[in-house]
Amino acid sequence: MKHCWKLCAGLLLASTLAVAAPPTPTQSEGVSKEPVEITADRMEADDVAKTVVFIGHAVARQADVTLYADRLMIYNVAKGGDVDRIVAEGGVRIVQGTRIATGGKAEYFRNEDRIVLTGSPKVVDGTNSVQGHEISLFLKENRSVVKGGQDGRVNAVFKPKEEGAR
Repeated sequence: MKHCWKLCAGLLLASTLAVAAPPTPTQSEGVSKEPVEITADRMEADDVAKTVVFIGHAVARQADVTLYADRLMIYNVAKGGDVDRIVAEGGVRIVQGTRIATGGKAEYFRNEDRIVLTGSPKVVDGTNSVQGHEISLFLKENRSVVKGGQDGRVNAVFKPKEEGAR
């Protein structure tokens, strides 16, 4: 799916990286500069371990992007605001307009500028969708790789545009 990487990258990054990494291709293409609001049942910050964890019904919002998860963990939160890794676990759902990514886990690796969705991941954009065992999004390379599950198969559905539609 052409916009698979943009969807997941934009949604995960916009929801959680406002103060984190240097601009990625997604950020340079217009990810909002608006503040990120994160709510949860509980937040635990550990200065020694350099982590922040949002536990229980975690919801991260920025502009028109919303990330839902049971748990949102931000690793190596340094004084400068840099983040090494972000993990969303449990009922992960990332929504932006008609685009929705779901899975059991979404993980962002800053050094590799890569997002990995696992746990029956699926990305839907309107009537188009792709799913597999693992969806990897390589942000700097503007590409994605979807690996098949136990049967080794990836399932993608692309509906042709109507004539005259843009």
